[in-house]
Amino acid sequence: MLIPWYNRIAVRLSASIATVILVTALSVATLILHDEQQILQENLRIRALQLGEIMPRQLIEPLLYDEQYALYSLIQSYLESKESFLVYGEIYNDQEELILAREREPIARDTIRSFKRAREGAVFLRDVQQADQKHPLDLLLPITSKQLGVAGYLRLGISVEPLFKTLQTSRHKVWAATGVTVIIGILAALWMARRLIFPILLLNRAAHRVGEGDFGTAIPEKGVGEIGELATTFNVMSSQLKELVTAMKSAQENLVRTEKLYALGEFSTGLAHEIKNPLTSIKMLIQRAEEHGEPLQGEDLAVIIDELDRIDSTVSRFLSSARQSDMAFTETDINSLVEDVLAITGPKIEKSGVQIEKKLTEGLALLRVDGASIKQILMNGILNALQAMPSGGRLSITTVPVEDTLHCIITDTGNGISEENLKHIFDPFFTTKEEGTGMGLAVAWNIAQQHGGRLEIVSHEHEGTSLILILPYDNLTHC
Repeated sequence: MLIPWYNRIAVRLSASIATVILVTALSVATLILHDEQQILQENLRIRALQLGEIMPRQLIEPLLYDEQYALYSLIQSYLESKESFLVYGEIYNDQEELILAREREPIARDTIRSFKRAREGAVFLRDVQQADQKHPLDLLLPITSKQLGVAGYLRLGISVEPLFKTLQTSRHKVWAATGVTVIIGILAALWMARRLIFPILLLNRAAHRVGEGDFGTAIPEKGVGEIGELATTFNVMSSQLKELVTAMKSAQENLVRTEKLYALGEFSTGLAHEIKNPLTSIKMLIQRAEEHGEPLQGEDLAVIIDELDRIDSTVSRFLSSARQSDMAFTETDINSLVEDVLAITGPKIEKSGVQIEKKLTEGLALLRVDGASIKQILMNGILNALQAMPSGGRLSITTVPVEDTLHCIITDTGNGISEENLKHIFDPFFTTKEEGTGMGLAVAWNIAQQHGGRLEIVSHEHEGTSLILILPYDNLTHC
């Protein structure tokens, strides 16, 4: 049976390893980027606070003396510095009134609602996590002196653009490295899976060949650990299986030869036994005529002719059992065959004092059978039943469909057959009758087999016997 590609162990193992590598690489990349973002944000916050410590010290004196130009120059110098990340700067007096505002580029800023939070130290009005390129980091700091306390406030806009650029560059590098790692990992996984699975694939193909009858198939003993050991074990098993099959074939050939010789011996013994009796009678008549010097005539000739006919009949029966004659299969009503056989055996049945009971199912489908052969089976069954009831009894004949077969059953109320004899009932030449040849049931069994059916005997001592002819419904038409 061909296994779908998605169910193959190599595909599943490779997919599992590739999935693990991909999930692991993505998880590691995500953690790296998250940690780097946290570090960069923290560095930006620290730099902003450092700037917030330096600028208020430089602004306190110009603010106390109301030196607008000095304040302006100081703020402008920070904005124009090449390394500066300051976007805008605003100075408020102690009355919380804006006295100076400078910006590097126009940026919308929120109104400060309360300065109270900034009296004790620096306050982020907009933290790093809330900032973007349009809304920079917003820091409010008090401008204080030891003698006068809070003299004013400084508001700084810290650009987060370098942070985003650094993060973007890091993302490109990390994802590129992750992609390369995933591709290399998947290729390595496929190579490893192939290397690991290849011995198993060889073993699977070899097992199929053994299953098809190519015994003795061997595979390279490759693989690591248990897989290599499995290959060695398979080769030993295959070799032993080949030796066993060879021995079995030889034994079977010898058995067939022995069976043929045994069958030939049995056939010859049976035939010799059946011919010996009439030949003995003929020999005795000839010897008597020779001793008395009288010619054979009249009754003696009639006896010789009868004995020769008996020999001819015996040989014909034996030959019919030994070969399969050509059969003419036609669509036949089994009930009509039963009626024909009963018409032929009717006089003998009446003389035997046997009562007939017919249970023939009407409307049976026609069977493709050889009518003459089936009649032979029925005739043999009825005659055997009559012989089993020498003092009379009841003979029942039944036809009934059972699933896709037709059962024709002949039952008598005779003495039955012992369990020991029942085992050999279909054996050629087996008989319990003094004048029987033991070929009747053997021939009947062979006919049933030729029709694709079977013949069964059900019997118990002192309880009667049933002969069951089972024929299959093939190519049938209904009445």
